[in-house]
Amino acid sequence: MALHAVDDIDDAIDATKSFLFPIEKGTWLRMAFVVFFIGGGGVGLNNVQTLGNFGGNGGPSGPSGPGSDFQLAAPLETVMSLPGNLALQVSEPGVPSGAPDELLAGAGLLVFAVIGLFILLALAYGILSNFMEFVLTQALIDREIHVRRYFNEHVGNGIRLFLFRLALGVIWLGVALVIGAAVFFLALGGEAANVGASSVLALSGLFIAVFAVLAISYGIVFGFTTVFVVPLMTADDDGVLSGWSRLWGSMKNAPKQYLAYLFFSIVLQIGVGIISAILGIVALLVVMIPFGLGAFALYLALQNTAGIVAAGVVGLLGLLVLLVISALIQVPLTTFLRYYAMLVLGDIDADMDPIPEVRSDIRAE
Repeated sequence: MALHAVDDIDDAIDATKSFLFPIEKGTWLRMAFVVFFIGGGGVGLNNVQTLGNFGGNGGPSGPSGPGSDFQLAAPLETVMSLPGNLALQVSEPGVPSGAPDELLAGAGLLVFAVIGLFILLALAYGILSNFMEFVLTQALIDREIHVRRYFNEHVGNGIRLFLFRLALGVIWLGVALVIGAAVFFLALGGEAANVGASSVLALSGLFIAVFAVLAISYGIVFGFTTVFVVPLMTADDDGVLSGWSRLWGSMKNAPKQYLAYLFFSIVLQIGVGIISAILGIVALLVVMIPFGLGAFALYLALQNTAGIVAAGVVGLLGLLVLLVISALIQVPLTTFLRYYAMLVLGDIDADMDPIPEVRSDIRAE
């Protein structure tokens, strides 16, 4: 029996070329806007981004840290008896004694405001991504892109997808907490005193196995919902649960085909990720070198507050250009992966084919 996951790779490439080429600026820019919110095109497992710790001058190796060579060279009484009394000078007119506290409080409020804004933007991004899934899928079905129209047509679907993904995350988190509680009470006797390096090391194999099972199962359900159920919702007006019901029936009838898709989808995503990384590095060099040199030149030319502001503006423009180019790079890659999934789905079960016209056109050629 032929594996559709193998046969449909070339067809996915042809479908991508038929939609995106010859290049039309409006199509690519609108697709880049949509793909920016999607962030990927295949099944894939969730990527966990690790933020590195950046040490500053105030860190452990800085002047105020334990590794510093700085020390008070004279007794405190000597310092307090210096001419002019440095301690009293802080309270002289023109230097408010509360200024440092007010500055620290203001800086703290600014930090919290920035963190709050970042969280709000991340939430808005995550919510909008559910609606953009349907905008992207409808564009691939119609082979034209109308962001506002497709968004309005699939508001209900976007809400249902968001609630399903939210419930999925809560369920998997709940399972993880239940397993963790069971281990705590059964293996550790429910005593916090039994939690230590030796017990954690002894249970590390169990923790790794449980985490791997939860992560893989969550990634498969999340990914199959995105690449299979969303097209069913878009093309056939199914709900999330009814779409999953149809998909589950098809998976029971053709498990080999879906396992083959899962394997080749991961392989293709790795290849797509490598291509994306290479093109991203090239884009970084092409964009950031001229913008970085321009910002540095402005700062050297002015060497004042205006120079810092001008350099910052140029740097932000460079970052914006880089984001646009990065989104444009993702357009054909994401399009290919989504067409690939829909072609496999339709070949496995013709009744669930979301792109019959696309399929017939590319194969007729």
